[in-house]
Amino acid sequence: MAYLRVNSYGSFGRAFSSLAAALGTCANFLLGGWDLMVQALIAFMALDFVLGFAASVKNHTTDSQVMFWGGVNKVLVLGLVGVGVVLDGLLGVGEPYIRTAVIWFYIARELLSILENYGKLGNNIPPILKTVLVQLQDKGGQGHE
Repeated sequence: MAYLRVNSYGSFGRAFSSLAAALGTCANFLLGGWDLMVQALIAFMALDFVLGFAASVKNHTTDSQVMFWGGVNKVLVLGLVGVGVVLDGLLGVGEPYIRTAVIWFYIARELLSILENYGKLGNNIPPILKTVLVQLQDKGGQGHE
C-alpha cells in the first residue's frame, strides 16, 4: 500500500524544525515583532554586507576578521533594537518609541554604508548624496565599514 510521507527527514528534521521555530519565536519577541521596519533594517544590513564584501573583493582588501566583526556588529545592532523594546515596555506607554528611534538610526547608518560601498565598487553616487556622505564621514572622523 502506497502512502505519502509528509516528513521524510526523520528525527533530525523534526529537531531542526523545532530549533528554527524556537529561534524565530525568540527573535520575533526580542525585536518587538516582524514588521516592515525590522524587515527593512535586516534587508539593508544584508545589502550592506554583500556590497561591502563585493567592494573588498574588487579592491583586493578582503579580510576575514573585518567580515567577522562586521557580522558581529550587525547582530549587536539587533540586540540594541531588543534593548529599545525592553525600554519601551518599561515606560509603559504602549507605543514603540525607543525601538522606532533605534531602528531609524541604524537604517540611516546602513544606508550611508551602502552608498559608501556602492561608490567603492566604482559606481557613480549622485553629487548631493556624495556631499552628504563626505560631510558625515568628516563629522564622524571615519566612515562606517
